[in-house]
Amino acid sequence: SPILQDLANMLVGFVIGIPSLFWVLFLFVFILYMMGLLFRLMFGQDLISVCGAPDDIVDLDNTDCPVHYMYGEEFFGTVEKSMFTTFRFMLGDYSTRGGKSVVVAFSQGFGKGFETLFVAWMIVVIFGLFNIITAIFVDSTISGLKHNDIKRKFARQYESKYVKGKLQEIVERIQELHQNPRSRDTHSMHREWKFEALADIEFQDNELISILGDDRIQDIMLDLDIEAAHPEALLDTFDGDGTGKVTLRQVLCSILKLRG
Repeated sequence: SPILQDLANMLVGFVIGIPSLFWVLFLFVFILYMMGLLFRLMFGQDLISVCGAPDDIVDLDNTDCPVHYMYGEEFFGTVEKSMFTTFRFMLGDYSTRGGKSVVVAFSQGFGKGFETLFVAWMIVVIFGLFNIITAIFVDSTISGLKHNDIKRKFARQYESKYVKGKLQEIVERIQELHQNPRSRDTHSMHREWKFEALADIEFQDNELISILGDDRIQDIMLDLDIEAAHPEALLDTFDGDGTGKVTLRQVLCSILKLRG
């Protein structure tokens, strides 16, 4: 159904995009590491052990316990914390445990320098990095899906040509058997054939069983993924109306039905 086809395309597209996603993840982690390391070097003080948690400070003008440095120590105290906080900043999460804004604290403490750097960083991240990552992933996924569609198209074309060739071999062999029953073990004479001239040839059920039991016919049907070792069991498929006779057209249609 179209819905399942869309779902299949989504899953295939995701699988196709995994290599690009891996490199995007690698680049993302590298950027987070570099930025986290930079922030970690900026906030090297040890004030929390002396002044307590920055969320509990009431006097924001206390020069002995500058709250912006303390927030820096809390959220950028290690490289791992610094990387995680940088990632939160990229997603727009600036809150502390107490619900206060780290960005506001940094803005009040560091002034215009931080504000300029923060605005520039967010523009680069939102309008640059994220868009580049999205474009790379989408482009690789679409290219992969197009390539996959082309391969499926060629496969269908090859399948159609292959089945048509096998049906032609069956018609040629049936023509041989119909004209000369003793030729069951001979190879095809590759004579020219016109299907419309042969389509309405009728076979009795016993003739059909004999034809389906022919070694070459069975080999061709095996090439079409049809097991015909017991022709009698296939009569209901070929002679669906139970008249006791079938035309060559019905034989070919039944073979296509068995193939699925």
